[in-house]
Amino acid sequence: MDFLNECNKCGKCKQLCPSYKIFLNESFSPRGRISLIKAFEKEVGSEKSLKKRIFSCLLCGTCENSCPLNLNISTFIYETRAKMKKNTLLYLFKYFSLYPGLFCSILQNLSHFKFFLKIMKLSYLKKFSNLNIKFKKSNHLQVYSKLKSSGRIAIFSGCTANYLIPSITNSLIYVLNWLDYEVIVPKQHCCGAPLLSAGFKNEAIKLAQKNIKIYKSFNIDGVVTLCPTCSHFIENIYEKIIGEKISILKVYELFEKSQKKLNYPISDFKEHKIGFHASCHSSNYVKDVDKVLELLKRLGINDLQIKSGCCGSAGVFSFLFKKESMDILRKKVLEYKKMDMIVSSCPNCIIQFKSAIEDKKILHYIELIHKILLEGEKNARKFFKL
Repeated sequence: MDFLNECNKCGKCKQLCPSYKIFLNESFSPRGRISLIKAFEKEVGSEKSLKKRIFSCLLCGTCENSCPLNLNISTFIYETRAKMKKNTLLYLFKYFSLYPGLFCSILQNLSHFKFFLKIMKLSYLKKFSNLNIKFKKSNHLQVYSKLKSSGRIAIFSGCTANYLIPSITNSLIYVLNWLDYEVIVPKQHCCGAPLLSAGFKNEAIKLAQKNIKIYKSFNIDGVVTLCPTCSHFIENIYEKIIGEKISILKVYELFEKSQKKLNYPISDFKEHKIGFHASCHSSNYVKDVDKVLELLKRLGINDLQIKSGCCGSAGVFSFLFKKESMDILRKKVLEYKKMDMIVSSCPNCIIQFKSAIEDKKILHYIELIHKILLEGEKNARKFFKL
């Protein structure tokens, strides 16, 4: 493990680490974890106290962005977790990830019994009870044609958008069609990020190979996903674990290529105070926040209050550390107290916010763009009727 000797323990990662901020213990910081793994190198698979510290990493990427040596700390965490013994909770999380459709069917039924979730103290499931889940599984290829199309684009929805917030995928289909692209939505599978984060590397590799095979079988100009975790995973992590990747097209890139005018009125949004939540993976890995904000400004959304920092979701972290996850969320919610609407770049952050906020609209930015384009079409129809 040469990585263990490369870290110079400068501590720049510590001051920004959301895990350290919530536990306030050096051993829950990036450099603390590296030191502990070095100390317990031969017992890394069985040491219980070490396991808690390794799995409390949110894999947000903040430490990597601040590291002067550009150490790939998340990959190191993935490798360490893969060596550790798994408990019942992790195996349960594994099957949730392998069979997201089954998990969402359970959620759909449980969402009608909020009182049951409360008395049973099923806090992880309870966070989904505020969602109006209308689970509809599709096992076949969907095609949304466009006459004289500019090209063909495939969508990788990601499990959250595919099963819990399908309006995100629906909005993306509308926007891509508006940009004159034919859209295909293959049968969807998990990207594998939850599995790798839980230490199930072999299962993540199999999913990666399956997804690569599916998307390589189509004659397409590119793939679009609106989940920054999926985007980072299928483009960057796939290359590390199987030597291949799925190249991702960005929505703002497609708008830049388009010749369509974007001078649509947005009367429905001018009076709203809108907070933009830049997710960790958008900021630290995909790094598309500035471009997304620039696109929203082109569409007339100028007065955005930009907020960054972890919301506490972080996949397996919110499953294993429910209290700490909610502590992080509560602090983040206060930042949006005076906002009328929250717009985010991440479906998983949206789920997290919806579990704690019921009096505000919480949208993915593609849903906001969808609404703006619909408003423009409505006004255009009025104009042509005159």
